[in-house]
Amino acid sequence: MAFLFLCIVFSLSCTGCDLLLRILQKEAAEERDLFGNGYGYNSKVERLQVLLEEIGYNPGSIDGEMGHRTRTAVKSFQKGCGLKVTGYIDKKTWETLNRVYEADAVPKETDLKQIQSALKKTGFDPGPIDGKMGPKTKKAIKEFQKSKGLVQNGKVGPKTWRELHKWK
Repeated sequence: MAFLFLCIVFSLSCTGCDLLLRILQKEAAEERDLFGNGYGYNSKVERLQVLLEEIGYNPGSIDGEMGHRTRTAVKSFQKGCGLKVTGYIDKKTWETLNRVYEADAVPKETDLKQIQSALKKTGFDPGPIDGKMGPKTKKAIKEFQKSKGLVQNGKVGPKTWRELHKWK
């Protein structure tokens, strides 16, 4: 009798494992369709990492590899957006991430002259306010980013823009 009970419990637990495995395989398959295989550098994964970083989810190194920190950032993003938390990038997660990024992005009408003017007001010398991305402007952006604890990449993404916009 005890043996029969153990067999039933074991078969039920394996069925649950099977179901979980099928769910994870489906999500992993959807991610592979969007991003290709998960081995080594992948430019799409690098884009994912940049988007996550820009909207405030730290994926660790921006290296184009789907590592533990990137998966953790994906899970945090999914949780924060009310999505199913899996750590995998399915179509819904990818679309939501891009929508959130676009909604938070630098306004399209923003030109480099506005950015240079804001940099100058904050005390960072972008050189002449001419709308051109020269070495002085790039250096001023990096110095501004450093002063605000942002990623120092010389690009004005949503986080940098938010900080600069306070001085506009």
